[in-house]
Amino acid sequence: MNKKLTYFSTIKFLSKYIKAYKINYFLFGIGWFFDIVLKLYTPIMFAVMIDEIVYYRNISVFLRISVAFAIMLLFACIVHFFTQAQYAYLEIMYSFDIKKDIFHKLQYAKADYLSYLETGDAMNTLQYYTSECMNFVIRNIIHTFNNFLALVFYIINIFIIGWQFGILMLIGVPISVYTTTKFGKKIRKCNDEYNKVYGKYSGWLLERLSGLKDIRMISAQNAVGKEFVGFHRQLFHRKNQNRVITISSQSVTKTINLIIQMAIYCLCAYLACRGKMTIGVLTIVLTYFVNVTEKVTFFSDYFIEAQKRIASIQKVYDLFHVPTEKEWKGKDSLKVSKGSIQFDHISFGYENKKELFHDFSLEIEGGQTVALVGKSGSGKTTLAYMLTGFYQQKKGKIIIDGKDISECSLKSIRESIGIVQQDVLVFDGSIKDNLLLGKKGASDEEIKEACEKAGLGEFIQSLSQGINTVIGTNGIGLSGGQMQRIAIARIYLKNPKIIIFDEATSALDRETEAYIHESWKKVLAGRTSIVIAHRISSVMLCEKTVLMEDGVLYEYGNTMELVQNSKTMRTLFAIS
Repeated sequence: MNKKLTYFSTIKFLSKYIKAYKINYFLFGIGWFFDIVLKLYTPIMFAVMIDEIVYYRNISVFLRISVAFAIMLLFACIVHFFTQAQYAYLEIMYSFDIKKDIFHKLQYAKADYLSYLETGDAMNTLQYYTSECMNFVIRNIIHTFNNFLALVFYIINIFIIGWQFGILMLIGVPISVYTTTKFGKKIRKCNDEYNKVYGKYSGWLLERLSGLKDIRMISAQNAVGKEFVGFHRQLFHRKNQNRVITISSQSVTKTINLIIQMAIYCLCAYLACRGKMTIGVLTIVLTYFVNVTEKVTFFSDYFIEAQKRIASIQKVYDLFHVPTEKEWKGKDSLKVSKGSIQFDHISFGYENKKELFHDFSLEIEGGQTVALVGKSGSGKTTLAYMLTGFYQQKKGKIIIDGKDISECSLKSIRESIGIVQQDVLVFDGSIKDNLLLGKKGASDEEIKEACEKAGLGEFIQSLSQGINTVIGTNGIGLSGGQMQRIAIARIYLKNPKIIIFDEATSALDRETEAYIHESWKKVLAGRTSIVIAHRISSVMLCEKTVLMEDGVLYEYGNTMELVQNSKTMRTLFAIS
């Protein structure tokens, strides 16, 4: 489990990205430092101007200070523009670097982790929570440091003017800090709970919006509507808790500041009545008190903001530390010639679940077509995907052509194995773009040949733009059979020695399935093939069949013989 971030560990986590833009951050910090200096000396200049006019009638000094003040304002405008330009650049680049690294992590995350990943949570982290990293750096590191310096300068100058004022202003600081810290912990807890619920809600909403037609078809609108209201009630409850705690913290801080303000007013009145304070000095004291109050309120508000942001940054941190396939140790290149496969006494289980395979063994000869059959949850898909390195066994070996795949790189393993799934990956683009996923740089002739063998030739010829015809996201405009043929054409282009068909025709009608099977026969020739199927028609295309039950090899033999003689096989496929 990843550690829980604190204020300082968050700074440490984000520091490597700060280093990448250290010059820009330095210039940004310098710009705000100049802004603080200007705010520090502006009241002093006003005080001098007032005293020179009221007490000394010195117009020339007043005018000189006015000119200097105007120059300072002009300089402040230039500094402000320069600072905001740095901020605009950092806001884009800093967040982009974090998003890029997170996306890279997700691309290489282990399959067992991805099976538990909330899609909505990942999207929120990538799109929204990464921006909170930038806000934390600017507002909770740079602004906090600069405002701390400003507070120190104000306090020092107040003590120079009068130690009584300094003590009064210092009284409120530790009380405000203590109050803010206590409330901040509660806010952090509320935000952790809010982000957890919001992540689930985002994933739920994404699924429901993509299935609006199905929801309507089964008349489930009311049930889904109640779930929607339920999520928002949870979110409202946690957000309301957050606001109550924030308002309570701000109210305590304001009350403390008000009491101190009244004490300072009384002290100023006393000194003014005794002639120990000029109007100019009074202006400085009151202005500095307002500024000190703002800084104390700033630290209170920003500490609470920081707790909210840390709860969001925690999501980013957790994604940065997901287990990835980079942990795979194999480096050799897998060279497949025959395509023989051996599962040698393997053991495997998903996290926090009982072992699915224990001491499991199976041998598949090169060039054979083998069906994996069994009830849902018997381990068919897991076994096939272990062959590609998506899941790694805890014990035993998986051997291809005499080579332990744990010694080989994942890239070489997956280049040697092709997979056709039930849900075909189809991007928003042309047919050609989608086919090139199988082989980058394939020529038009190669693509045309692959389409012909996959049974797509006639369909593509009927399109006005041929293979350059654009298809919608998730294959909008294509039938299930056409998408399956696209997947088969990709396999032709990839030309692997081993092919896995994972429930590839289970969603198709019988007639379309028959056409797809014709394409299969061409692609299966001379290759080792594993067919995961729930339909007897797909199983009958295979020479041998493995019957699995709860991760155990129940029966293995000639397909025709099993169909005729195996009671379990006949029951599974309802063969009379």
